[in-house]
Amino acid sequence: MYKLRSEHISRRLFWSMIIIALSLLFLSVPLIVSSYHSYQKADRALTEISALRAVADLANKVSRERAPANKVMSSNADELEANIKELEVYRKEVDLQIEQTRAILNAAGFIVQAQALSSHLKVTLVQGRNAVDAYGALPSSARSAKQLDQAIQQMFKAWDSCDEILHQVVEHAEAKGTSVSDYYTLILILADLRDQAGRTASNVMAAVTFNEKIPEDNLARSLQTQYQANYLWELVNTVLPEQGKIPKYSALYQQVKAQFLDQGIPIVARLMNESIHNQAYSLTGTQLTEAMVDKFVTVVNLQNYVLDYSVQVAQTQKEQAQQKLILILLVALICLVTVIFTMIYARNHVFIPLIKARNTIIHLAQHQVIETEREQFAEPVTLLDALKDLKRVLQQRDALEFQLRNIANTDTLTGVSNRLALDEYIRYLEHKPNQFKQTGLIIFDVDDFKHVNDTFGHIVGDEVIKLIAEKLQFNVRISDLVVRYGGDEFLVLIEQTTFEDAWVVANKILQEVSSSELYIAELNQNIHVSVSAGVAVGAASWMALLEKADKSLFQAKENGKNKVAG
Repeated sequence: MYKLRSEHISRRLFWSMIIIALSLLFLSVPLIVSSYHSYQKADRALTEISALRAVADLANKVSRERAPANKVMSSNADELEANIKELEVYRKEVDLQIEQTRAILNAAGFIVQAQALSSHLKVTLVQGRNAVDAYGALPSSARSAKQLDQAIQQMFKAWDSCDEILHQVVEHAEAKGTSVSDYYTLILILADLRDQAGRTASNVMAAVTFNEKIPEDNLARSLQTQYQANYLWELVNTVLPEQGKIPKYSALYQQVKAQFLDQGIPIVARLMNESIHNQAYSLTGTQLTEAMVDKFVTVVNLQNYVLDYSVQVAQTQKEQAQQKLILILLVALICLVTVIFTMIYARNHVFIPLIKARNTIIHLAQHQVIETEREQFAEPVTLLDALKDLKRVLQQRDALEFQLRNIANTDTLTGVSNRLALDEYIRYLEHKPNQFKQTGLIIFDVDDFKHVNDTFGHIVGDEVIKLIAEKLQFNVRISDLVVRYGGDEFLVLIEQTTFEDAWVVANKILQEVSSSELYIAELNQNIHVSVSAGVAVGAASWMALLEKADKSLFQAKENGKNKVAG
């Protein structure tokens, strides 16, 4: 029967261990899953914003191709050959970037958008280039402003195709709910700002090149792009999160205003005004292109900064999510291993020995039945029952003895030792060979304690005393003796110490007390208290040691309180 009971206890212990381990897994798995999802989302945000950046760079590249194209179409015979070579080199750069962007989109999972680069963007870009080349091949006598404007408009369509792909990438992005998604909108705005900046000049290029009056449609389109550029410029500062507005951003943002908005757009506005008033143009088509290209650089620099910063933010968030996931996994693993180890250790070194002891005691008690109240239920009383009763009586006696001894030697207010305990400790030291020669004594006295009692009452004064006692206990060793010697006076006795070590302890306690605050709920305010300390180490007798420390305390008070003297 006893063996069966022991086996039953072992089985219950085993199942308890299983339940604890499963409970820990139940708590940790949701945290791990949630952290993993956050990491996946951050990783996806980085992938998407990197893809967006690639498409935005491509859109900028396509938009900028209009500059060398316009130079070819507006150049004279002397400039034509050099401008054609410049355009050919730039077109190769754009074609290479299209292939690179397509690879990035495919890797990021934007398959449809990658295909659109070939099926849509390349088609419209080829059409625009063909229009530019066809116009450039015409003899000067066969050219017209209308043909030039149509070629320019055809290049606009190429950028529109790229912009459409950019919007599709944002539309199909999966991480739009994250904090990085603010930059998705910003990238769209900056891409549009760059293109609108270019169109302000391109819309009047044809008429200026042929020295003709600017058509009303072109005037309207140019005005619209100017207003749009100003609006987008203001919108950038509104959409960008505050943490991104560092000095570098502010400088680039102001450069756009100073060079493009305040200097570039007025160039186009002046040409439009000259056309309206039938005045001769102050610039040729080639000069207009060259004058505006430098102004666009500020817009491109701002765009590149925001693109770089957005990728950096996404990268930082991914790293933080990864670190959090790793930390949660490590903590969960450590907790699980700790629990399993603790349970196995408890089973092998605690419960199994206890079960064996139980079986041994029951076996010894099989022939000794103690009469108790349970006899009326016909249940056998074993030696273990008697031991339990005896143990309970002994525990009660020990507890009472401990309480009496503790009450006799402990200060009831603070819980530290009282003068009775001090007397016993002094008698103990007097029987040691070195007696008090290497014993340190620090006397602490509360500064202006009477003022505290008179101002806030004795209840608050008691709280101050308890606070001081708490700081003393916290900053000394277990082997050191802390005594409440008087109303607001405490002693700390340290065996086998030096004056320097005792001085360090005293100073540390002074700093702890002076940096503490005591909150008085009735007055809803905090009060500060301080103590002074006198240090002494080594003496021929207890009274001599006490006198040395007391003189040091008096000197500390004379030095201005909240001081240590020795």
